[in-house]
Amino acid sequence: MKPEAIEMVDTDKLIIHPDNPRTGNLSSIIQSIERNGWYGTVVAQRSTNYVLAGNHRLMAAQSLGTREVPVYWVDVDDVTARRILLADNRTSDLASYDNDLLLEVLSRTSIEEGLLGTGWTEEDIERLTGGEPEVIDDFKPITPDTLDTEYRCPSCGYEWSGQARPGEPTHESDYDD
Repeated sequence: MKPEAIEMVDTDKLIIHPDNPRTGNLSSIIQSIERNGWYGTVVAQRSTNYVLAGNHRLMAAQSLGTREVPVYWVDVDDVTARRILLADNRTSDLASYDNDLLLEVLSRTSIEEGLLGTGWTEEDIERLTGGEPEVIDDFKPITPDTLDTEYRCPSCGYEWSGQARPGEPTHESDYDD
């Protein structure tokens, strides 16, 4: 890598690559930039200004009103540019985690400073530990025992709650003539 290949570039000059098949989570990228600042570079093809790596970081920067980002320019043909674009996305997909170490780092980070800006949540930690995230629910479940009965059929004793619609039969025998 040549240091002179990296320069600050106006975000409006860069073009999101039209062949980028990856969809990104902009809200988590924005949170990361807001919490951690900008780090790294965008990789772009010099001849087209297409972003080959960092399309979603660029979108996040633009939505935050960032005027310039560091760009590592590569001088490659279109075929090589597409290979770089695909390789950047796919090599990330092929990676995996050491879940024990991940859990340790996430837990430590959560305790020390919280997870905001990491892309991870407390629910992710719960899943990694095999637990289910705690769901706070102020609503009591509705069961036949907790539902107030407003009506009882005099013929069969069936109980129900709610209003019957005018003209609507309220019992099976009402269907018989």
